Amino acid sequence: MRYRKMAMTALVLATLTGAANAQDVLIDLSTPEQVASALQGAGYKAEMKKNDEGAFYILSAANGSGFTVDMTDCKALKCNGLSIQSYYEAEPLFTNAMVNDWNQNNRFLKVSLNEKGQLREWFDIDTLGKLTKANFADLIDWYVTMDANLARFVKEKRDAAKGAK
Repeated sequence: MRYRKMAMTALVLATLTGAANAQDVLIDLSTPEQVASALQGAGYKAEMKKNDEGAFYILSAANGSGFTVDMTDCKALKCNGLSIQSYYEAEPLFTNAMVNDWNQNNRFLKVSLNEKGQLREWFDIDTLGKLTKANFADLIDWYVTMDANLARFVKEKRDAAKGAK
């Protein structure tokens, strides 16, 4: 009986340790292929593309809108960072004051206006030293959550602009 309890305890501990270790697996995100695979593993589509300069990026989507994942801080075909980006088409309500309002109240997802008047959102991730699968999935979920918050913020600004007319 005592042997049986010890065996059961060992089995339970081994199972728990295995489950914990599965979440602690480090993933290398230094190439576009590895990032695409990690995105798919987190439940997102990931289509590799090349920009006009020939650099790879990944096209994905969340909240009904597309976003890109660009590789950053690259040396010798290995990169140490990611930049998740998306754009809103230019609208009169996209002003520096609106950008400042968002950026002052939101720490991680930042916005800016480009030369075309488009609202650019971006979320940078440092991948130097690798990330766990769980941490990467959490960072992508953070982006998706903040992207939804930005969409609500833009909608509120649009609604306020319509009400002021």
